[in-house]
Order: sequence, then structure tokens, then C-alpha cells
Amino acid sequence: MTKKKIFTIGFDLPGDDFENIPFDSDQSLLDADIILYEVGFGEHYTIETYQGESLFDRYISVRVAQNLQHWRSELIAATNASKLVIVFLAKPLTCFRYTGEQNFSGTGSRRVTTNTVTRVKSYTAVPNITFVEAKSGHEIRLTKEGSYLAPYWKEFAEYSAYEAFIEGKFNHVLLKTKTGNKTVATAVHSKGSLLFLPPLRYDVDKFIKYDSKKEEDYWTKEAVKFSKNLAAALVALSNSILSNRLISPPPQWVLDSVYTTREEGDFYCEIVKVSKIISKLQKQRTELKERYDEAGLIRALLYEQGKPLERAVRDALILLGFSAVPFTGSDSEFDIIFESPEGRCLGEVEGKDNKAVNIDKFSQLERNLHEDFAREDVTEYAKGVLFGNAKRLKPPAERGEAFTSKCITAAKRVGFALVRTPDLFEPIRYLRSTPDPEYAKICRNTIFETEGDIVVFPTVPISSTSDVREGEDKTEPSGDVKPE
Repeated sequence: MTKKKIFTIGFDLPGDDFENIPFDSDQSLLDADIILYEVGFGEHYTIETYQGESLFDRYISVRVAQNLQHWRSELIAATNASKLVIVFLAKPLTCFRYTGEQNFSGTGSRRVTTNTVTRVKSYTAVPNITFVEAKSGHEIRLTKEGSYLAPYWKEFAEYSAYEAFIEGKFNHVLLKTKTGNKTVATAVHSKGSLLFLPPLRYDVDKFIKYDSKKEEDYWTKEAVKFSKNLAAALVALSNSILSNRLISPPPQWVLDSVYTTREEGDFYCEIVKVSKIISKLQKQRTELKERYDEAGLIRALLYEQGKPLERAVRDALILLGFSAVPFTGSDSEFDIIFESPEGRCLGEVEGKDNKAVNIDKFSQLERNLHEDFAREDVTEYAKGVLFGNAKRLKPPAERGEAFTSKCITAAKRVGFALVRTPDLFEPIRYLRSTPDPEYAKICRNTIFETEGDIVVFPTVPISSTSDVREGEDKTEPSGDVKPE
């Protein structure tokens, strides 16, 4: 039996039975046989607020709106292409996003720029649901219409507490609350099948462990077993639901020109014309996407590690007016050597998933400084700078201390500067859009003047008063899956 390809969007599962597709992706779902989509905003996080609620920054505001529309279209397309699509009904989320519109009032120093924001809802990506209410509970009953779900439900009911009540355009109601008769799972059957089910929630402590030596998380055997059982149950469910919906593929001989109609010929000519236009537009889109991605590379300062983080730090230092390059010699390798009229520095870069940057990386920086000074062309010790992106998987506001107390004590002993890479983000975002040599110089001086402490970069200049107001969301979601 041919193995079915299963995509997951919005969450990850262990093992090779599932392929995780990033939420921020233009991947087509037509490449999969079974699609699992968990409602949410994927890997998009908010670092700003508006009226006490979360607000996506300007870059993510654009991406999140595009992503939600993309996945809505793909969920519909996959269902209409005879796929099994399962939407896991996670708790509905609402945030604010920038619309890209600005209004201006006043002149000169009194000029006020107003940035318009609008609400964005996680369920925008979900077709056929007209109303959703955040509710949680475990008491669920299987309906008669949902009898075909019984094998799946028997095995995974314990992992499937509901997080929402829903209303919408459905063929069948599969699961309801034991009291109150509220709908928590439904189905739309067309060429394929679109199922709405409670999300899968496992015990994180049982499924994920931390390897202190490798400093990374790993899936446990129990998690892998769960994943294998889930894949088998989903394949069986797919076969059961779609077995009487499969359409016979046309044999090769029926595609011969003697069986074509005049209307087909006319449409084919139009398709060729449109295909040429699409090809040209795709090329333009690719070029714009490359420039778009390049403009957002500085966000690596917020969440990356390893070589990508090193590159982001070097690019940031260049914008600050340094010359910044990695160094590899016969016996030495340094992450960054950076220089400016104010002096010369040697830096090490470290990203940590769940911990603060510790003394190990600091000790390496000390060794590198001695090796650097031992080189024949170096006559003075460089200033040591340790760049740290601690607890990188959390939003910056939730991370706590970036460096361990030992690291800070050691920095005070030798006068090294400590830089939290997320702190570079705002200065670099400003300098990318507003060339300001004087501000860049102040930032450089701040690094050189900081000895044994964390660098506090100067506040980004504001040329005019800025405000934010709520506007109307003019985007319209695409249609729904039409039940048979």
C-alpha cells in the first residue's frame, strides 16, 4: 500500500509520518493526501500592544493577513481535490495588526502620524464556520452521524478536550457536549471531506525531554508511539470516508484530440494566454519576494542561533558603521572581528533555546582574545563583546535574564560588553529606513563605553509624534467548501 503524505500546519508531530509545513509558507496543500491544520497564528508572535491587546509589528501584520488568506484558499482547494482535511478547533485568538494605512495631521514639529490598525482573527483562515466561541471542557458525546469517527475517537478522545463551540455550514454534526447540546465537531463532505475536530493536546512533560548536553529538546518514545498510532488512525479514517467519493481518473486514450470539443479548444487558447501573463507575474513576484525577505532579515536578531544569528549580528554592526567580518586562521576561528574609528572589537555570538547565555561562551571569548593578540599583526587587545540571544523561542518581553550571574561577574572582571541581540533590533530597523550617521556613532560609542555590563542602546530618534488608531478591516475572506 502506498504511504499517504500527511501535512501538519500550525503544530508539529514527531516521526517521519508527518511533514510540518511552516505557517508562514506558500506551500500548496494539493501535494498531500491528508492535511491537519490547527487554528492559530502559527509561529507569528506579538511584541507590541494596542489598548492593552496584542499587536503584530508592521512586518508580521502583512504576513499574517497573507497567511490566513492563503490557508483558507488552500483548505478549500484541498477539500475540493478529494483530500481529507482536518481542522483542529483551537481556542480562537484575536490580535491587532497594522493595515499599512497612515493619516497625517498638523505641520512641522506638531505633525502627527496616525497608523491604522485593525483586528485579525485566527478563524479567518477557516472556511464554513460562521460563529465561534471560546469554551473549554472534556465531556463530549459522539453523535449518530459521527459513527464513522468512532475508531479515531476511541483512541484519541483522552487527548481531545474541546476549546470552542462552533456554528456554520456543515453536512454533519459529529461531536456535541454531553449537556447543553453544543457543537464541538462537524464535517463537510464534498469531493473530499473537511472535518472540524477538537485539537490534540498531549502531556508535554511525557512527550518532550531536554538533553542538557546537546542543549536541545527531543521527542520521547511515548511521543513517537502516539504519532505512529495517530498516522495509522488518520489513514484508516481517510480510506473510510473517501472510499465512496473517489472519481475514476480518465484513461489516456480519452484525452486524444478526436474526443475534444470546440469549446475545449477555445478555452485552451485562453489558458495559454493567461499562463503567459501568470508566468510574467510569477517572475515579478519572485523578485519582490526576494527583496521582501531581505528587508526582514534583521528579525533573525530576535529568534535565530548559530550561523544565521552570526550573519545577522555582522549585518547589524555594518549598519552601525563598523567593518565586521568572521575570522578563520590556521589555529583560530572567531565569530566576528569588527572595527570603526573608535576602536577594534572581537565578538562571540550565542543563541540559547531555553536558557540564559552562560560562562562557557564567555570563557571562549576570553581565549579568542588571547589568540587574537598573539597574532603578529595585532599590537593591542581588542575589546571583548559577547552577543547573546537567550531563551530565543519566547517573545523578548517574556525572556527574563539574558546572561547568567557568573557571566555578568566575569564581564565586570575584564570589562567586556554584553549585548542582547534583540536590543539591536529597533536601532537597526531605524537605520535601515533612516540613514543617521550621528545616531550610529552614538550606538558605537555606547558599545565601547560599556564595561562589564549589558549595553543599553540609545532610544531611536522620533522625528514626529506617532499615534495608532483602529480602522476597519476591508479584507474579505474567500468562499466556503460547498457540501454535496
